Amino acid sequence: MNKKMRFASLAMILTMAVMGLTSTGFADQKVELKARQNRRINGFQAELRGDYREKSGPNRLNGELGQINVPLGTPVAFCLVHSGVSSLVTVADVARIGGEVQAQFELEAEHGDSIPKVVAGDLLQAHQSLKAPFNPNPTCSDVLLLSAPFLK
Repeated sequence: MNKKMRFASLAMILTMAVMGLTSTGFADQKVELKARQNRRINGFQAELRGDYREKSGPNRLNGELGQINVPLGTPVAFCLVHSGVSSLVTVADVARIGGEVQAQFELEAEHGDSIPKVVAGDLLQAHQSLKAPFNPNPTCSDVLLLSAPFLK
């Protein structure tokens, strides 16, 4: 009887350990992807950066087009290309932030923002005209300023 109790206890502990490993192994899996690309635009070395975080669903997507040589207040369309399909994420105005001229956006699930799912290989893109007149309502079909793939 004592051996049976030990065996049953050991079997239960092993079962709980395996269940614990599989549930935390998948449910708590974090995904972090980064995008970064540089290109000379209007005489400046512009940089497109993106950051995507996921834990049991998309949590955060940030993007920034820095060192851009366009007038302050010019809107820039940020798009995501997934499986060859481009969709508008948001439009952000060019502003001077910390001494740098840039357009940036921050989407966070905890603030109620809708965040698209991003996978490695998806592209973050910034769209707007390279010179005046600038489009006051840019979309993903406007001139591509920069494109950067999301990587692990």
